[in-house]
Parts: sequence; structure tokens; C-alpha cells
Amino acid sequence: MQAEKIYDRLSSVRFWVSLLLLGLALYGGVFLWRLYVFHLVPAEELPMYGSKVKHNDDTLRVAFIGDSWAEYHTTLRCDTIFVKKAKLFTDKPVKCTNRGKGGAMSKEIYYYMFSSMTVESPTEPDRCTQPLIEAHPDYCVVMAGINDCIFQRPLNYFKQNYRLILRLLLHNGIRPVVMQMPRVNDVMAIDYKPWHKRTPYHIRAWLLGTRSYRVPKYREALVEMLNETGLKDSVLYIPADKWGKGGWQDRSIFSWDAIHLHLQGYEVLDSCIASEIIKDWNLRNGKEN
Repeated sequence: MQAEKIYDRLSSVRFWVSLLLLGLALYGGVFLWRLYVFHLVPAEELPMYGSKVKHNDDTLRVAFIGDSWAEYHTTLRCDTIFVKKAKLFTDKPVKCTNRGKGGAMSKEIYYYMFSSMTVESPTEPDRCTQPLIEAHPDYCVVMAGINDCIFQRPLNYFKQNYRLILRLLLHNGIRPVVMQMPRVNDVMAIDYKPWHKRTPYHIRAWLLGTRSYRVPKYREALVEMLNETGLKDSVLYIPADKWGKGGWQDRSIFSWDAIHLHLQGYEVLDSCIASEIIKDWNLRNGKEN
């Protein structure tokens, strides 16, 4: 009799419909949890660590960290370009190191600062930037935020992650170089994809209420964070108009995707960054520009 009841239950349409609905509810719960944690919650502040190296020479050391803009700086060997441009403004020895990860959000960039492990794949660029911080550069150029903008992360998410990046650098006596977000074509970055790939991004942005966020919003959010936290005077802030007034429409510096720079673009960018860093260093050390 008990076996017959079990058989009747298993053969019941209601039982299978209930099981299906339970599965969908669980899947929906996991999806919403992941959506909340990965797309809304800023990074958790990790315990600070100190630089292992303290330099006594007169070499000016500059590091670049961040997203694909920092990664391309490595791929195109722009450390050489930066040193060449810097030597136009100073007779000091200059050393440049860089490391980044294409597609990285500000949250990931912060966590990469706490990892010294290399990636497993020999064909993938290393994105772990803790060794660069521990090497104690004088300046660290932060290239972060474009992917937050493209993938429509909340402004508070961007602000809090960026704040943590700056706090760690300042804790180590490294002067952050904060780059204002350039006028990239963030719409094209999504809309050139096939419909089945771009639709989820638009749905997510609609669910998060971030569809109206564009480059100007993130620019304003960054300045707000610097003012709110009192960090404005502790960083070297470089407006995008100092090197790229035309934004993504200027094909003399931007590549075909209207998101990244080509080699000539890095020549322009690095010349500006080098000039601003040298002027800042001279000012802070009481030397004439």
C-alpha cells in the first residue's frame, strides 16, 4: 500500500510541477544573490600591508595598475615610451612598471592589489599588482572605472572601490595619480555585440536602475568621492582634457573600438602623465619646474 502511494505521488503532475517551481525559485534566489553580491556590493576592505622596499636613490619610480588601459600599457611596451617622455622633463633616472587586466572592474582591481600570485595560463597577462605596490613606487597611475561604466555598476560601488585603492596606496606612502575617465564610447562597447550577448547587459542595467549612468556621471562620482573623503589634496588628479579633448572621436589617439588607445594614443597619454608627475614631484620637493 505504501509503495502504491509513493508511485501515485511520483506520477502526479502536481508533484512534478511543484518540484519544477521549487527548482526555479532556488535558481532565481541564487541568481539574485549573485546579482546583488557581484554587481552591487563594493569590495570588502582588506588588512593593509606595507611596502618591503625603501629606496634611497634619486630614481623616480612610477607604476601603472588597473584595467585594459594598464594591460595595453604592458602589451605595447609603453614603459619605454613613458620613460622616454619623462626624460624630456627631468634629468632624474626614471623607472616604469605596469600591470593590468582587461575587463577588470574597480572591485577586481582592488583585490588584485592583494595578490602576488601569477596566473596559471602562460598566455594570459599577469594581473596581480601587489608586487608593484611592495616595490614602493613614488607614483601609481590608477586606470580604473571604464568597465564600471560600460557594465553599469552603481556609482557608490565605483566610489567605494576607488576609495579603497587610494587608501592602500597612501598607506604605503605612494602618491596616487587619478585619471579622470576619458570620453570613451561606452554605448558602442555593448551595442556592437550580437543581440543575445548585449540583451543581458541591458536587462541587468534596467534591474539595477543604472541605465542612465554614462561617463559624465562616473566623472562626477569620482570627484565627489575625493571631496567627501578629504583625499583630493593627497592625489595627483589629471583631467582627460589635458591629453584627449576629442575623446573617442579623435582617431589620432583612439583605436577602432572607441574604447582603447592605439600606440600613438599612448604616446600622447604618457607624455601628459609624465609631464604632470614631474611638475608635481618638483613642486613637492621644492624645485623649479
